[in-house]
Amino acid sequence: MKLFNCLIWVLLSLSSNLSFGQNTGILHHKRVLILGNSITQNGRYVDFLEYYLLKNYPNEKLDIISIGLSSETISGASEVGRPFLRPGLHTRLDSALSLTKPNLVIAIYGMNDGLFSNPDEVKFEGYKQGVFKLIAKVKQAGSKLILITPTAFDPDPIMNRVSKDGEPHSYEKPYFKYNDVLDTYSSWLITLKSKELPIIDLHGFINNSIQEIKTIKKDSTLTPDGVHPNDLGHYLMAKKILMDLYPEIKLDEPNKAWAILKSDPIFLLVAKRRLISSNGWLAYVGYTKETNVKTFNIKPVIEQLDSLDKEIAAQLKKK
Repeated sequence: MKLFNCLIWVLLSLSSNLSFGQNTGILHHKRVLILGNSITQNGRYVDFLEYYLLKNYPNEKLDIISIGLSSETISGASEVGRPFLRPGLHTRLDSALSLTKPNLVIAIYGMNDGLFSNPDEVKFEGYKQGVFKLIAKVKQAGSKLILITPTAFDPDPIMNRVSKDGEPHSYEKPYFKYNDVLDTYSSWLITLKSKELPIIDLHGFINNSIQEIKTIKKDSTLTPDGVHPNDLGHYLMAKKILMDLYPEIKLDEPNKAWAILKSDPIFLLVAKRRLISSNGWLAYVGYTKETNVKTFNIKPVIEQLDSLDKEIAAQLKKK
């Protein structure tokens, strides 16, 4: 137990490389659209974000729509031999922007774009062009954009199925140094940082977190399958985003926080609301993954969300 608590406090001591302190309130009083792949579709980090924003600013308007899509790339690339093509962001981006009408877009891509293979200039160029196209489309829609570097790949938990140099690579058998590819993607993305285009370096933060916990306990990880963060990983994702956007918010250490949140009625309502919102808006925007998915009426979803908003507001008043 002492070892685990030590591990947690090391994670919390990691510092932020970027501060948006001058933009306090950046996610409030506007519609925020979050785009990403399976990690965002899982949505736990969004649950944490919304929970802490509501707890710290209960009287401020928060309107976040998170529509991550599993397997999605920003480049439109897909591996040969897959049972179905990976969905590409740009096949649904126009619909997403026109139907949600966001004031701010947050996007996190890159994990899937290297297709879990060794470094490849064609794939890298496809990633770059996908990012540039996103920037242009968001600007054309009159929205602001925040880009987030991809999370980290950890081969240690899956060393029995990684591929080495000269061997075929795939999601099922990823390149053992795939995190080097993500290093390259992230380093390039950071070069785009400007006052008009903030970049949150999640990759560096999560990568450092993984390395730090391994110095304490060698078989520790934040990504049990090498790719997808566990609850602690999602908590640290939210922590990094809040560190950059709302540095005044102080989070509890993860072990203590998760023990409380699992039975916190506000957190449970927030997570339920986020799931209903994500699933409803994802289908309303529409996407293609094996088959075409599209609904044409978002009103029932909005009614459910309005009802949950009232429950959440009532719970917040009790605190």
